[in-house]
Amino acid sequence: MKEIQQVRDKYIRILDSSNNSSMKAKEIADDLFALDLTVYSKDNSFDSIIYNALSMSELDESISLHPEQQKILNEIEKNEALIVSAPTSFGKTFCIFEYIAKYKPRNVVLIVPTLALVDEYRKKIIKKYKEKFKDYKVYSNIDEEKQYDFTRKNIFILTHDRVVQEATYMLIKEIDFLVIDEVYKLEKDIKDDRVLVLNMAYYYMAKIAKKYVLLAPFIKNVYDTELLEKKPVLYSSNYSPVVNEVITCEIINDKDRELECKNILDKIGNEEKTLIYFPTVTGIYSYIKNVISKENIIEDIDDSIKFFIDWAKEEIHEEWGLIKALERGYLVHNGQLPIGTRMFQMNFYENSNVYNRLLCTSTLLEGVNTNAKNIIITRPSRTQNDEKEKFSAFDFYNLVGRTGRLYEHFLGKAYYIKGVNDPKYKKIDAIRSIRFELTDESKDIDLQTGNIDKHKDILEFLNMLKINREEYCLKIGNKVRFDTVNRMYNKYKEIRLELIQELQNLIDDNEKGRYILVSILYTIINNKNNALESNIINKLLNRNRPKLKSVIKNVSKGKEDNIDFIIATTIRLKMGYIEHEFYTKVLIIRYFLENDGVKDELINKLNEKIINAIEQLYFSDSIQKKMLMDLGIYERDIEKVIKIIGNDFEDEIELKNKLIDNIEKLDNLSFISRYVIRNLI
Repeated sequence: MKEIQQVRDKYIRILDSSNNSSMKAKEIADDLFALDLTVYSKDNSFDSIIYNALSMSELDESISLHPEQQKILNEIEKNEALIVSAPTSFGKTFCIFEYIAKYKPRNVVLIVPTLALVDEYRKKIIKKYKEKFKDYKVYSNIDEEKQYDFTRKNIFILTHDRVVQEATYMLIKEIDFLVIDEVYKLEKDIKDDRVLVLNMAYYYMAKIAKKYVLLAPFIKNVYDTELLEKKPVLYSSNYSPVVNEVITCEIINDKDRELECKNILDKIGNEEKTLIYFPTVTGIYSYIKNVISKENIIEDIDDSIKFFIDWAKEEIHEEWGLIKALERGYLVHNGQLPIGTRMFQMNFYENSNVYNRLLCTSTLLEGVNTNAKNIIITRPSRTQNDEKEKFSAFDFYNLVGRTGRLYEHFLGKAYYIKGVNDPKYKKIDAIRSIRFELTDESKDIDLQTGNIDKHKDILEFLNMLKINREEYCLKIGNKVRFDTVNRMYNKYKEIRLELIQELQNLIDDNEKGRYILVSILYTIINNKNNALESNIINKLLNRNRPKLKSVIKNVSKGKEDNIDFIIATTIRLKMGYIEHEFYTKVLIIRYFLENDGVKDELINKLNEKIINAIEQLYFSDSIQKKMLMDLGIYERDIEKVIKIIGNDFEDEIELKNKLIDNIEKLDNLSFISRYVIRNLI
């Protein structure tokens, strides 16, 4: 007997191949209803009319929930802890917002892996469904100086790294409804510090949450949940209202990937929304340089695109690959781009009939709902010969599931460019069982939770620093894995005298630059030196906020033939590395110095030259400025905005209203900031 989803797929294909899908849906309405495809049977049969009337969404009256969504809502209401596994096109996120709108839990915490998802959730709450959430205060940052009122309605939309700091999670004292998206990322990965951070966020928040839900695709089982303090029930569904089809395009030479991608795009044409996936940002810029830049510049470029290009040439660099892509009708999205730039392009992708092609990495695909008829998977691995880096079937079909969209694309197509050594993928292999790091054999979890007696290397390290576990967790924390901290300490001891001497040199000569200090810190952090990256970081730490273009031109002198790499590296360091990895690890190095008892004046010099500079540049001293930055306002405009709207706002809705009320006064900003503000309306 065929599985019911296979029968659904057959009927969805019938709708897709029909000349008039609306008429065809009327003809087969009874069958569609029997298959729970109520999103298509609508009011075309008596049963469907009754069902849809009773299943009208609380969130959006134009939508009726399909039966599987109804089951999810019932499961959420019934269970204090739930794991929901369902395909990408299921509408899991909609169920979450439907639950909030219907049951109105008082204090809601939504934890997501990327800022792209924070932005998507924010738009739903403060713009698309603003009337349904008007009684809530909405926060995407935690202010350590603020006392939150948990007797009123609050929604916190946070990335997991913003939750796990001790001062932060201690501030959230009540949680009525906790949601963690893309929860398969809780599975142990010793190479990824973010997995540890997410597990610790789950560990702390689930303890105080009255109810929590974890979301994921393709999960058939989660091992050892009985070891968790609040065991979640697993609800798994394979229901999908769209069909995803994989088309394998075989190549015999790895060098043919880019040309094969172009051939596929030529066959598809430019009328359909198409994602072009690359495992790395480098792959995107390589494709722009080798393929897209050779195409003709489109003649009638939208005025907003023209304004953006003019701004980007002045602020970033005229040779930036993203500019070349935009001039030729392509958009680019990855986690290294400025937030406003990502938002600008996503809006164009969703609303433009010209910009239907979007080059992206997995950052866009981690839970963000995109409108795509097609996806081209240019390569299933970050490095061709590294088996550990190759995508599993789970990863592969997570990408495939980004195609197709309810009411727009019945059938989504994934074009897989398969090299001779690339794996074949089967859908059955995508469905997997996982084990959270919290319940796995994990040195890092044991360290954070107090079970360290069996870890000789941890005990030796603590003894060497003459500290206990509690001080380790307080001073070093849980953003970096123990083995990384241990390795950093060994490198610190090796070049400790160089570090101390350079700090003394900076005290003796107040005019001396910080480059050598940055280089030493970079070496301790990465166990190797990199003159280019150290130079870029040094330039970016200028408190005057130089344009990226100025930094790029300065460090690229004599290296103009490598300009693409330098631009990409500068943006990567600016938009993520310095604020997160570099800053976090410099704090650990500072603790090593403090633990060694070095003079306060040396510590103060490290603070002045590095730590305080980063905190100022990334607005750590002002939650209001941080909110503006996260909204997409260009960093060099933020002080101007604050002067006009003030800093007496505390949540996203207040901020939105202040920006809209002062929109005429905010005309003297960069194009990208003005675009972000106008888009709030």
